Amino acid sequence: MKLFNQSILALSALGIATIAMAADPLANTTWQTYDNGEPKAIVKITESGGVLTGKIISTSRPEGQKFVGRTIMAGLKADGGGKYSGGKITDPQNNKTYRLTAELNGSDLNLKGHLGPFSRSQVWKKK
Repeated sequence: MKLFNQSILALSALGIATIAMAADPLANTTWQTYDNGEPKAIVKITESGGVLTGKIISTSRPEGQKFVGRTIMAGLKADGGGKYSGGKITDPQNNKTYRLTAELNGSDLNLKGHLGPFSRSQVWKKK
């Protein structure tokens, strides 16, 4: 019986450790966005069921205050090796949505919005 209890305890600890290690490195992180090299907004990325979502939590520009609380990134999923795809990103100023891919590189998050054959890149810095 003692061996059985120890085995259950060990398996439980291993399961908890596996779940903790599986947490996405973008989950519950905060990022500074830029526009033409100037700080623009701060985005909080959260994870639920392996899907990442980003919401504007503050902005450095008075005209951007109306966008605070707005989700601008949704559906992003990890591909492995710091690469992400399957998401969408919305430009809050014109309300246009683009297909999104991203790559985590240290404290930089390199995002690329795609519209047909065209794309636009941005680099967000971890806060």
